[in-house]
Amino acid sequence: MKVLVTGAAGFIGSHVADHCVEAGHEVVGIDSLDGGVHHGPPAYLRDDVAYHFGDLRGWEPDRRFDDVEAVVHLAALGGVARAAREPGHVIDANCGGTARLVALAPRWARLRAVVLVSSFSVYGSSGRYACPRCGASAEGHRDATDLAAGRYDVYCPGCGVPCRIVPITEDVDPAPLEAYAASKLMQELCFRGFSRCPVSVLRCSSVYGSRLRLDDGEATIIARLAGWIRSGTRPRLFEDGRQLRDWVYVGDVVAAVLRLVQGAAAPPVVNVCSGTPTSLTEACAAIAAALGVASAPDVIGGYRAGDVRHCLGDPGRLRALIGREPVAFARGAALAFSELLPLGVQTCAASWSPAP
Repeated sequence: MKVLVTGAAGFIGSHVADHCVEAGHEVVGIDSLDGGVHHGPPAYLRDDVAYHFGDLRGWEPDRRFDDVEAVVHLAALGGVARAAREPGHVIDANCGGTARLVALAPRWARLRAVVLVSSFSVYGSSGRYACPRCGASAEGHRDATDLAAGRYDVYCPGCGVPCRIVPITEDVDPAPLEAYAASKLMQELCFRGFSRCPVSVLRCSSVYGSRLRLDDGEATIIARLAGWIRSGTRPRLFEDGRQLRDWVYVGDVVAAVLRLVQGAAAPPVVNVCSGTPTSLTEACAAIAAALGVASAPDVIGGYRAGDVRHCLGDPGRLRALIGREPVAFARGAALAFSELLPLGVQTCAASWSPAP
């Protein structure tokens, strides 16, 4: 099968391209090599993938792309902070590139599957909490007065005890809070009504793994934690460090993509997450263990406006799709970070695989 991967030079896209080739598929890729992420083509790119380096928005495919049978769409400018600085640029790139892909797809007569890699950020403030004492439900909103007083949890509106996060399922209505999340939801909406072939949407929680850029100015929190710990800097954590996050190993994303490319049946939207809550302090400990260093975070208190207390997804559909449990963070951290080279050098951990 010929598979087109957009964003093929990126962290996730390059792994998708690698494993599609290793599964016997022919891969063609496109990537803009955006200067905010890349400094030219990365060294890890394969010689047996046909790349086109250019902006998807103005792309005119050549004959190499005539017989594309599956599309994996990852091309997007990431970073909440970048989207806040450059909202027009990020929205135009992410939405305009997707619209261009939708316009091109009817040319490919053999096309039979589209996989759009979206983001958990589309859920925004849609997280729900439940009281362990009385069972009442609560929204994720936190009062500024509580936060200023060091009360960081979401509290039961009835009895006032801290609530537990309820895993987000795919039927929760999206409610993006910022420009990047809005652009990812718009990517999904671009494919509404697309009838050329089935479209599968993978909503990924924060992804980590080898090739994750630790020196990227738009790095995710997990990349920043790893970068700080590797450099001997104590991570500085807001609130109490017990905020829960749901990080997903890149191998699980790849496994889901491969199953869909190969025709596996799945609901139209799948959460790609671990379903295992990991606190920021626990994440620091797991990364330090993987790197073989002693490191403890500096929990400084305070808070950042707009941060959610907890984030946790329901991986039921992912589990059914890939036929196994998602990789837990402690194991994934060992795979992702144990082979990091000295600062400034990135490598692919030779041992990781999308399979258990």
